[in-house]
Amino acid sequence: MEILFVTSELAPYSVQPHAPEGAEAAASLPKALRGLGHRVTVVSPLYKGIDPTARSLARRLSTVNVEVLGKNYACQLYDGRTTGGVDLLFLGNTELFAEHTAGSGDSETRLRSALLLSAAAAQLASTREPKAEVLHARGAAAAAAIPLAKQLRPELGCALSIVDGEDPLLVPSAHLSELFVPEALRSAVLPAEPSLLSAGARSADAVITTSAASAQRLLDAAQSALAPVLREKGSRFLSVVNGVDASIWNPLIDSHLSARFDHTNLGGKARCKGSLQYMLGLGVHPECPLVVAIGELSEARGGDLIADIAGDCLRSDLQLCVLGSEGAAAERLNSLAAELPERLALRTSHDEKERHLALGAADFLLLPAREPRSVEIALSALRYGALPIIRPVGPLADIIVDTDAKLETGNGFVAESASADDLLATVQRALAAYAQKPAFDALRKRAMRQDVSWERAARRYEHVFKQLSQSSAPAA
Repeated sequence: MEILFVTSELAPYSVQPHAPEGAEAAASLPKALRGLGHRVTVVSPLYKGIDPTARSLARRLSTVNVEVLGKNYACQLYDGRTTGGVDLLFLGNTELFAEHTAGSGDSETRLRSALLLSAAAAQLASTREPKAEVLHARGAAAAAAIPLAKQLRPELGCALSIVDGEDPLLVPSAHLSELFVPEALRSAVLPAEPSLLSAGARSADAVITTSAASAQRLLDAAQSALAPVLREKGSRFLSVVNGVDASIWNPLIDSHLSARFDHTNLGGKARCKGSLQYMLGLGVHPECPLVVAIGELSEARGGDLIADIAGDCLRSDLQLCVLGSEGAAAERLNSLAAELPERLALRTSHDEKERHLALGAADFLLLPAREPRSVEIALSALRYGALPIIRPVGPLADIIVDTDAKLETGNGFVAESASADDLLATVQRALAAYAQKPAFDALRKRAMRQDVSWERAARRYEHVFKQLSQSSAPAA
């Protein structure tokens, strides 16, 4: 299949500071689809900070010229290819892309940038050879590519991915009559709340979100103009949980670890635990349960809850390692770490190697997030046998199943409410499970065997894309 993937952010080239996982997903899915034998081309803006020379991007002589909100824009084309075999096509424009980063600028700038990306991608879907069989737009900033491409190629199969909590990019009524190929968008958006996201959703042949919980939340949003559009889709509105890159997050081949291991032999994990304890100045106690928290210590990620319960947790027989960020929660944890240096280690500056080491050593991952921003780290934790202690938000509600009292089912521990008391009780439940050594080892091994790779997710997308391609194919 020939797949054109349109995204406003792409790791490691353009990453919004508040949403790195989105850029990672935009890179990982095309790579996984390429691994399944499909040809994938990613179209994305050449934002400020992307150096074509450093990234081995070759500028084409041709340009793409489009009209956006009554103004003509020219986009230079830069070709590249990832090590995974995915073709890259970056769009250069001095006014809207070169002076900005992903998601930056005022509402007018972000709207124009999204429309420029979408209009250029639609034109490429129409003129580029070989012709795309499927166009996949990721997020509101790429959503308008779907109605615009449908205007040029009505038979093109199109799918839209909705990103949790994203800005739908509302279109001011004054601009509706100025949009490039106006009828394509004006007939697609809802008059009550015209937005690029609703335009893409209405025109798409399939709409995909990252979890059943997210899908239900979107359908239940009574005041949202998007909800009726999604209800009309029926079975063509579905959820596919993201994955992790198994070539990066794999304890059997991870070069960051002091010892390798997998679900058949956990001996290396015990050595990783001792190494991390020594490195962080914790007491080296192999039998002491080690809990790690990784990521910013914001309220969205539950950093305040971690600080709330840390003191009570350390009264139990456990060690806590926090790889977080500066802020009020870090200050509280730092005071506690000064009192109990062999029980609590806090790093507000850490790198990729330390994150791998922490998961390789950990028995549990503490992740009481209030918003669904932490999917990759939870999936990676499963692969490394660090059982997640989570709140059921977004995709985490689909991935992590609460463990029963006998440890015969489930793959983690779920705190239903966002209260410190409930989270503390859940941690204590996890510690009680850890004390049941044979049963806990069996639970850990089951969790590690679970397929949470991007290949699994890509096969779901592949199934959807094949249906779109077949339904749009001309009759013989």
